[in-house]
Amino acid sequence: MGESYKNILVAVDGSDQSENAFQEAIKIAKRNGAALHILSVIEEMGNYFGELTMSMGTLMEDLRTKEEAEMKERESKALEQGVTNVFTYVMYGYPKTLIADFTESEEPIDLIVIGRTGLNGFERLMVGSTTSYVVNHTKANVLVVNKTV
Repeated sequence: MGESYKNILVAVDGSDQSENAFQEAIKIAKRNGAALHILSVIEEMGNYFGELTMSMGTLMEDLRTKEEAEMKERESKALEQGVTNVFTYVMYGYPKTLIADFTESEEPIDLIVIGRTGLNGFERLMVGSTTSYVVNHTKANVLVVNKTV
């Protein structure tokens, strides 16, 4: 018999690939009676703009407010489709490490569902470097979603 998962993490960034991963994660969570943890990472602008970040505080808060609203919609969709335990997180930081090392849930994540590529066009040239990093650095099983759902 296949693996039974209790805590599933899905990383979303608004890309088509991450939305496909989100839909796949809902199916797996429902089938396993698992908790679904939905993570959106706002990459800190300081990684690119250094000192300019100080004047971008309002922009970052606006992004967070927008992401939190989208996460509420995702939570509602998961609940409507039969997932009973849904947790959402909007975090600032570096997506690769926050996804691979996710520690926000009380119990360890045993499956990460992630799209093959995300919104970052440069990283697409690197064949999904966030996904590649997660696959190679996490302790959890990883399901990379290639298909449209």
